[in-house]
Amino acid sequence: MKRTLQRPWGRKHRGSWVIQPECLLKSLKTGDAVELGKVQVGTKNLIDLVRLLKFPDQELLISANGKLEVQNIARYTKVKNGVPRTEFRLPRRGRHYFSLYNGAWLPENIKVMVVLKPRKFA
Repeated sequence: MKRTLQRPWGRKHRGSWVIQPECLLKSLKTGDAVELGKVQVGTKNLIDLVRLLKFPDQELLISANGKLEVQNIARYTKVKNGVPRTEFRLPRRGRHYFSLYNGAWLPENIKVMVVLKPRKFA
């Protein structure tokens, strides 16, 4: 089994990572399984679920505390002291969420394991 390291851009938010869906999909396509923290999940069905969570002006909030949790989070721009700032809030309507336990959808023989370690952006 070959392990490749993928480092998509992300931001920390309440102990989780906020990652753009396009960056996450690009990282997932390179392997058969993904490892985030200590959670390993198969990528084939995970890619389809992430595609369903793509909405304009929304990104993905990803955490791995014993299980992989993915939910959408809205990006807002506010002006503070004349400087535009970005903040993230959970959407009031249309909250989408799923969680996967360790070992979900793992194929029999894993050729390439993608290890996700996001790069901190700003």
